[in-house]
Amino acid sequence: MEKVLLQIALILVATKVGGIAARKFKMPEVLGALIAGVLIGPVAFHLVAYDSNIKLLANLGVIMLMFLAGLETNLTEFKKAGLSAFVIAIAGITVPLLLGTLSAYLFFQDFWQNIFIGVILTATSVSITVETLAELGKLNTRVGINILGAAVIDDILGLIIISVLLAVSGKGGNSGSGSLAVMITEILAFCVISIIAILFLPKLLNKLLKDIQPSRTFLTFSIAAAMLAAFIAESVGIAAITGAYLCGLLLSQFVHKETLERGLKSISSGFLAPIFFASVGIETNLEGFSLNTMLIAICMLLVAVIGKVIGCGGAARIFKMSRSESLQVGVGMVSRGEVAIITANIGLQAGIINNQVFLPTILVVILTTIITPVLLKLSFSHRYETLLRKEQ
Repeated sequence: MEKVLLQIALILVATKVGGIAARKFKMPEVLGALIAGVLIGPVAFHLVAYDSNIKLLANLGVIMLMFLAGLETNLTEFKKAGLSAFVIAIAGITVPLLLGTLSAYLFFQDFWQNIFIGVILTATSVSITVETLAELGKLNTRVGINILGAAVIDDILGLIIISVLLAVSGKGGNSGSGSLAVMITEILAFCVISIIAILFLPKLLNKLLKDIQPSRTFLTFSIAAAMLAAFIAESVGIAAITGAYLCGLLLSQFVHKETLERGLKSISSGFLAPIFFASVGIETNLEGFSLNTMLIAICMLLVAVIGKVIGCGGAARIFKMSRSESLQVGVGMVSRGEVAIITANIGLQAGIINNQVFLPTILVVILTTIITPVLLKLSFSHRYETLLRKEQ
């Protein structure tokens, strides 16, 4: 137990120091936390190991982070972005899927493996993007809302694609047409119930609780609700962070929302979120790394960045977003995070992909996680936005 306590203390100090250093260089604090995780992990000083305790805290951290993001989202603006977010999500899946599948033929000739590489590259994880947008004060802008909406849709559609691929390829074990139909039905039911709850439940809650003074009890029950939503989402195959985010959207209409925000920020920003950011670097393990691995990772990284920037950014232009806004949307969708790792794990366990694909995927996750805050910061910089306006 004492070792775990020491590791947590090291993570908190390292991420805070890293955040301060990043701010000195006018970069998002989250970038400093990510680099701090790499330095204290196996790649550099080996001070902290990625064990079950760190993994649990990291998972709680990302759930709380997305719950808070949902709570801070302007639901009115979110509703307005419905169609644009859907189209951005579709384009953000289609372009990386095609580019990823075709580029995979440079290294492999297995049809199903190459398609699955494309599927891995369709994944989007906005936990890093959310923190960066919050730091920049852009979370509730047109760009921020579209990124969040598209990421939620991306998660759901990505899961359906994986399920269909496993069933069609015959490598999904018990994933026959019957179980596939059940899974899709469960996902659709979850989406419909979530939408109904977000639209109608807050009115009832506010009517019942408007005369009651806010207290820590509300915070406790809210966190419990987020965990329950994350559990239900994961039970039907959707990422837990999607359930937590939707729960946050529901409570964003709560009469005592500000009180909840203050309590959650203390828990998330002060404790759990830094552990999650550091865990990305701590989890890095370059065992089995080779020149071929590096070439595959570089190719996947290029597709990961170009696919989202062209796909999501191009779709944003359809809805008359400016060049700078379109680029910001594309860049905001670049980070792959735990969603890509989960997808790759599914493929590895099903025997569709091998370790030659899995290690490059981990590298791509780490690299996209590190570069996304930097690219977002640059895309939102006044100098860059002014340059793009001059070119229009």
